[in-house]
Amino acid sequence: MLPAAAVLMMLLSGNAIAAAAPSGWALQATPNPIGARNTFLAGVSCTAPTACVAVGYSISTSNAVTTLAEQWNGSAWSILSTPSPLGSVISSLAAVACTSAIACTAVGDSFNAANVKSTLDERWNGTTWSVQPTPDPAGTSNSTLVGVACSVSTSCIAVGSYTKTPSGHPFTLAESWNGIAWSIVTTPNPPANRGASLLSVACSSGSACTAVGNWFNSSNTEVTLAERWSGTAWSIQTTLNPTTHLSELFGVACSSATSCMAVGSDINTSILQVALVERWNGSTWSVVATPGIAGSQGAALQAISCATVKGCNAVGDNINGAGVEVTLAEKWNGTAWSVKATPNPATATASDLLAVSCTTKACTASGAYSTSSPPSLNDKTLAEHT
Repeated sequence: MLPAAAVLMMLLSGNAIAAAAPSGWALQATPNPIGARNTFLAGVSCTAPTACVAVGYSISTSNAVTTLAEQWNGSAWSILSTPSPLGSVISSLAAVACTSAIACTAVGDSFNAANVKSTLDERWNGTTWSVQPTPDPAGTSNSTLVGVACSVSTSCIAVGSYTKTPSGHPFTLAESWNGIAWSIVTTPNPPANRGASLLSVACSSGSACTAVGNWFNSSNTEVTLAERWSGTAWSIQTTLNPTTHLSELFGVACSSATSCMAVGSDINTSILQVALVERWNGSTWSVVATPGIAGSQGAALQAISCATVKGCNAVGDNINGAGVEVTLAEKWNGTAWSVKATPNPATATASDLLAVSCTTKACTASGAYSTSSPPSLNDKTLAEHT
C-alpha cells in the first residue's frame, strides 16, 4: 500500500480527466511540478466548496525532495510556491488546516545537511507561504509534525513524534500556536511504551482537542492511542483494539466536544487488514462496525472529516480481488457506515486517498496514484470531489 500521510519514503502534466462515480465522487485534474518524478498530496483542508488547499511533497528526477502545495478555486487546481527552510536539503508537508481562504497552517518536517530531522510549519496568508519557526524537543535529532488543527487562525495544535536518538523509539509530540509563536506542550506516553506516535488531531474549540495514533505495548504489539487536550493539559484516553494482532488510528474528526470519530485499520482474526472506526461519546471510546468489502485483500481508512455529528466521510485504500490498490471512501449517516464508489485514474496501477475535508455541501479528498509497475516508482497527485 502507499504510505500514510506521516510517511515520506515513498509529473509533468495534470492527472486524468474528471469522471463521475456512482456515489458522486469524481476525479479532479491536479498539476504536478515540472521535472517531478514523484508527487504526493498528504493533507487537504477546505473552508468552502470553492476554496481548498492541499499539501504534500515532490521528488525531482535528481531526488530532491521539496514541499508542495496546491489550491482549488472552484474550477481548477493550481500549484502554489512554497519556501524551503534555511539549510534544508529535504522538506515535506504532511497536513494542513485552514480557518479561511487566506489563513492556512501546514506542518511537516525537514532534514538538514547533517541528516537531522526537525519539525516544519508553513503559513498561507492568501498570497504567499512563509516558514514559521517551530521548536524541537531538546537533545533530539528526529522530530516531525504530521497532524494539525486550528480552531481559529490564532489557535492551532500540531502533533507528531520525536526520538531521543536516531535509532530510538518515538515519543508523542504536541505543539501549540497562539498567533505569535509555537511552543511544545507536554504529552503523556503509555506505560511500558516501546514507541508512541500521534498521527492526527481535531479540535472543536481551543480547549477541546483529540489526537490519535498508535503505540507499541510491552508485547511489542502495535495498538491504538488517543489523547485529549483540555486547554491546559493532555491526558491518555482508553481506546479499544478489536484483536490482539495490530490496531492503529490514522485520522480523527470531532464535530463537538463530546463527539469524535477516529479511523484506521486492524488485523482481524483471519490475519487480514480491515478498516477500523472508533467513536468518542464524551466519556468512552467504542468500536463502530464498518461494512465488509467484497473480495478485499486488505483495507485501511486513512482520514476522516465530519461536517456534522451525523455526517462523516472517511477515505483510504483497498486491495481489490485482483490485488490492485484502489481508492476507498465510506460515509457515516449517524447510524451506520456504508461504502461509496470512488473512481481511479484510468492509467493507475495503484491509488490511495490519504486526506479528506468536508463542508456541509461538499467533500474533497487528496492522495496519490502510481502509473508504474511495481507501484510507487512514478507517483502523481490525486484529488477527488463529491
